[in-house]
Amino acid sequence: MKLKLLLVASTLIAALAQGQKLPGDNVVIPSANGGKWGPVKFTHQQHLAFSDCVYCHHTNKGLTGQNFATVKVPLCAECHARAEGDAKNPKSKDGTELWAKEAYHINCIECHKGEITKIPKDVGMSAIKKQGAGPGKCAECHEVK
Repeated sequence: MKLKLLLVASTLIAALAQGQKLPGDNVVIPSANGGKWGPVKFTHQQHLAFSDCVYCHHTNKGLTGQNFATVKVPLCAECHARAEGDAKNPKSKDGTELWAKEAYHINCIECHKGEITKIPKDVGMSAIKKQGAGPGKCAECHEVK
C-alpha cells in the first residue's frame, strides 16, 4: 500500500514538474438537492491520499495521475445530474437510483465517515487508500445558503 502511494505521488510530482496541473484543481460541484445547501468546492489534490482516480471516475478504467491529460474524463453530471425519478438514472445492484445527490453522498459521505459499504461498478476496494478522515457535517463541505 505504501509503495503504491509513493508511486502515485512520484508520478504526480513528475507531471506537475513538467507543467501539468491536475484536472479541475478547483472543481465546484453544484448542489443537487433543490437548493437547501450550496455547492461543494472540491480539489483533486486534497483527495489523492484517500483514493485512486477510478474510485470516483469509475467509467475511466485505468485513469491515473500519469495519463489524465490524454484521457477524456466525463463529468459526473453526464450520468448523475438528472433529477430524482428520471428513468435514465443509473441504478446500483440493490436498485438504488443513483441520481446526483445519491451518487455523491454514497461516494463522499461513506468515505468521510470511514463506512464504505458501496463502491462504484467495476471498482474494487483496492481503489481506497484511506477513509474516515473527512468532514462529517453538511456545512463542512457545502456552502451554507
